[in-house]
Amino acid sequence: MMSRKNTAPDFNATQVLLQNAAIHFKLVFGLRATRPSVSYLETFSFGRHVAHHDELVLTPKQEEHAFSALEHCATYIAVVQIHTVLEAIHPDPFNIKEPAILAAFQISRLIRNAFAHNPFAPAWEIRAAWRSKVFIVPDIITLDTTGLDGQLLKRKHYGGPLCILRLINYADTVVQSRAGKLEPTPH
Repeated sequence: MMSRKNTAPDFNATQVLLQNAAIHFKLVFGLRATRPSVSYLETFSFGRHVAHHDELVLTPKQEEHAFSALEHCATYIAVVQIHTVLEAIHPDPFNIKEPAILAAFQISRLIRNAFAHNPFAPAWEIRAAWRSKVFIVPDIITLDTTGLDGQLLKRKHYGGPLCILRLINYADTVVQSRAGKLEPTPH
């Protein structure tokens, strides 16, 4: 599990969490790209509740929307996990000394915050201290916060979904570095 404040981080657990985020992210993009046929149950029950086919089935248009929403949710889950991991392994995450790692923390935090209050219509909520700043993880992701506060979040603001996948991988290398498994990244 993730460590609590004032305890040593569990580096292995944080790596597993990032791997789970990457697996989920990749699966969702595979589903969205291939749009497999969806089969619906005739009946589903859990506890005292029962739902029947007509309550569960989606139209083809609703299915397409749902596949898109899955991609959207995978982005949110990934940035939440990245943020949580980077926060857990740094005693003072707002003052990380390495600029690229600090940028990864801030980018994941700002995207997470955009989703937090309205997940299906995320909007940037950027406090004054973080406005008009450019956060860069070289060759991975860039976020320029200039003029974003109050705007709906768009993929182009941070470079798109592959940047999030690369950010998961980058966070994993940070965890490995902090655990002493890798030399620190040159970024």
